Amino acid sequence: MRTDDESGLPCPETLGEYRDMCKAIGGSECRAVLFLDKKIAEHENGRDEKVIAPDSQMRMLLMPMLVG
Repeated sequence: MRTDDESGLPCPETLGEYRDMCKAIGGSECRAVLFLDKKIAEHENGRDEKVIAPDSQMRMLLMPMLVG
C-alpha cells in the first residue's frame, strides 16, 4: 500500500492490489478485474507492477467498470 490518495490515506500501490480490491467489490468476472488481468499479463512485474498514476485517476478509470 502507498499513502498517496488526496487525503493522505493508504491506497493500492500495485496492479495486483487494485485487482484484489476490484475483485472484492465486483467479483472475479467484472470488467475492472478483466482489464487489470490484461495489464498484469502485459507487464514484466505482473501483479507487483507499481502504479504511477494517482489513486484518484485509478478510481476514475476503474469505478465505471465496477458499476457498469
